[in-house]
Amino acid sequence: MSWDILISYTFKAFLLPPGINLLLLIVGLAMLGFSRFRRSAIALISLGCISLVVLSTPTVSDSLIASLEVDEAIKMPQLKALQADQQTDRAIVVLSGGRLSRAPEYGEIDTVSAQTLLRIRYAGWLQKRLHLPVLLSGGSVFNEATSEAVLMNQVMVSSFNIAPKWIESQSKNTAENAVYSSQILKQNNINEILLITHAWHMPRAKKEFEKQGITVIPAPMSFSSNKKPGNFTDYLPNAKALHRSSSALHELLGNLWYDIRY
Repeated sequence: MSWDILISYTFKAFLLPPGINLLLLIVGLAMLGFSRFRRSAIALISLGCISLVVLSTPTVSDSLIASLEVDEAIKMPQLKALQADQQTDRAIVVLSGGRLSRAPEYGEIDTVSAQTLLRIRYAGWLQKRLHLPVLLSGGSVFNEATSEAVLMNQVMVSSFNIAPKWIESQSKNTAENAVYSSQILKQNNINEILLITHAWHMPRAKKEFEKQGITVIPAPMSFSSNKKPGNFTDYLPNAKALHRSSSALHELLGNLWYDIRY
């Protein structure tokens, strides 16, 4: 495992909920033993508890995730226009969203995660309507024997009867997805892509591909924010809302880190 990956996952563990909330509570409880720090300790404990409740509230998590889901899904008029366009320098690029390691139901072998499967499914739906070549992007984050792009290829061929044209297996994060995929695309005279990833991940992914000189048509999917009229349950904390808040904060921190790192 590279130091970049180790540092990244360590920081995520402590900066994202519930890790940051537990850290505040632990530090606060440790400081309670010192009388001169008692007020600060109570403040940290209160902040840890209150922030955990707030971030677990659907109305808050929806607001956070909605701030990232700024690109609209491809609608039928746009799809028909793409079908009518005979542009030859265009392809579909699908970013990996993780793996399911040693799945017992598949004989203890690795396969794609639920998040990746959703992206593959949409890629297959689009490809059958647009007949564009497909590039799958995703490496082995923890140096696994099989890259995520290869796992994606296996599922796409066996379950959707679609054979991707290119596989990018070197990348370990979104920035590297863009760098290594763009090299393959440019070698094959592809200058424009339909980029498939989750809606909340699209802003960061789109920006990284555009940095590489690739024109991006966003093809976001699996929108998470709640567009329905609210009710009282939107103000009741739950684990699903906390997960959405964590995903949103991960992306916001990721954007900040990428601006500094890349």
